[in-house]
Amino acid sequence: MPTTARLVLRSWRPSDRAPFAALNADREVVRYVGDGHPLTRAESDALLDAIDAHWAQHGFGLWCVAPREDDRVCVGFIGLAVPSFLPSVLPAVEVGWRLARAAWGLGLATEGATAALDHAFGTLRLETVISITDPANERSVRVAEKLGMRRGAAHRHPVTGRRLHAYEISSHDAAFSPGAP
Repeated sequence: MPTTARLVLRSWRPSDRAPFAALNADREVVRYVGDGHPLTRAESDALLDAIDAHWAQHGFGLWCVAPREDDRVCVGFIGLAVPSFLPSVLPAVEVGWRLARAAWGLGLATEGATAALDHAFGTLRLETVISITDPANERSVRVAEKLGMRRGAAHRHPVTGRRLHAYEISSHDAAFSPGAP
C-alpha cells in the first residue's frame, strides 16, 4: 500500500462505494471521461467491480485515494490500468487519476501518480507507462507534464470519436530510474 506525504493509496472497501458514486455523479469530475455523462450509482458500482476484477486479473490496478490523516475517506482513485477501452494504444499500461472536486488544485493527483509510477517502474519493472488525456482537460495535461511525460500520438476514442492524446514516460527517464537520486 503506497503512501505519500499526504496520501494513502489503498485497497477498496465497501464503505468507498458511496463517495466514489458521488464523485462519478459530478458532471465536472467526469466531463472528459468517456462520453462525459455522470454515472448512476449502478454504473459507478459496476466501475468499482471492474477495478476489482482488473486487480485480480493483472495484479495491479487503481487504488482508492485517501488522505493520510484519515484513511477511511475516499477521495477518488489513482493507479495503473490496462486501457482496453482504447485498443490503438495496446499493449500498454496507463497511469490514471480521478479525484473529487474538493481535492483538485492541491497537487494530490501529481503526488499520487508519482507513487504509482514508482510502483510501475520499481516493483512491476515496466518499460513505459502512458496517460490518455483529452487535450481540452488542461488539469490532466498539467499533471502529465509535471510527471515528466511527453505527448505522443493522438488517438480517436472508438465510441465517442473524441481526440485523445497519449502521454508517455519510460523507465529510463531520470525521475523514475531504479536507484535514481
